[in-house]
Formats: sequence, C-alpha cells, structure tokens
Amino acid sequence: MARKKIELGDIFELKTSKGYVYLQCVRIPVDKRQDVELVRIYYKVHPTQMKDFSLIQKSSFFYLNFVLQAAYNRKIVEKVGNVPLESDFKPPRYFRTKNPFGEGWQIVDSVNWHRETIEKLTNEQLKLSPWGGWNDTLIIERLDEGWTLENWKTEK
Repeated sequence: MARKKIELGDIFELKTSKGYVYLQCVRIPVDKRQDVELVRIYYKVHPTQMKDFSLIQKSSFFYLNFVLQAAYNRKIVEKVGNVPLESDFKPPRYFRTKNPFGEGWQIVDSVNWHRETIEKLTNEQLKLSPWGGWNDTLIIERLDEGWTLENWKTEK
C-alpha cells in the first residue's frame, strides 16, 4: 500500500552504518513516469536521530535525483519533518558528471540536456552537484566515507 504523497520541504531520514543522514524534497516531478524527485542531501552523518530541523538549511548539502516517493513507500527512508523551502529557492540548472568519452568532466544543463566537456573544473564548477541519480545504497556508502563535491575527483 502506498504511503502518503510527499510534499516540497519534507525531510527524510536514511539510516547508515554510522548514524543518520537527512534528505529534503526540493522538486516533485510533473510526470513521474519520466522523472524522479530532486533532493537536497545534507553531508553530516548524525550519530543519533535529529529532533529539531529548523537549522538544517544552514548545513552543507548537494543535490541529487532520487526515487524519493518509491523509497518512502518501501520504508527505505522515513519522513521526519518538513522545513519550507527558501522563498527564493530555484532548483539548480547545471550539474556535472565524469566525461564518459575520456578525461575531464561534462557540465550538463538540466533544462535542455546540453553538455559541455571540460578538462579542469573551476572553483564554481566544483560546487555543481552530480548529474543523474544515486540509489540509497550509494548515498549511504558515499556519506559514510566522507564524500563531498569538493573531494569528488575523476576516478581512474
């Protein structure tokens, strides 16, 4: 049986081997057959469950496409609160990914899917979130090992 539909600003908890990480729903797709939710994933792994989420938006985070409604329905994540999005919030337009055709990176425009291949990231491009999505297992592994956008390098 499906659980209640998610809403913008909903905060979800994901258990890891080191504690708990938190995700916030920032975009719900219009057509769920073609797209998934966009979430903010907060880096900090909390050793115990959080109770007060009022300061969460001041924490460091990155964005990912994630099958949030499906994960919620399957009890992979638990809804633990809601913090309204900032009044001027707009989902990010640009993301980055490793260049599948060689060295370097590709910057992806999420509106038109145009890709620009570059060899070295600028300081601003280092702040771009990954293009695509991760499953819950990869989110847990990466956060437990201290992964951040700034230390994400092209894997050899």
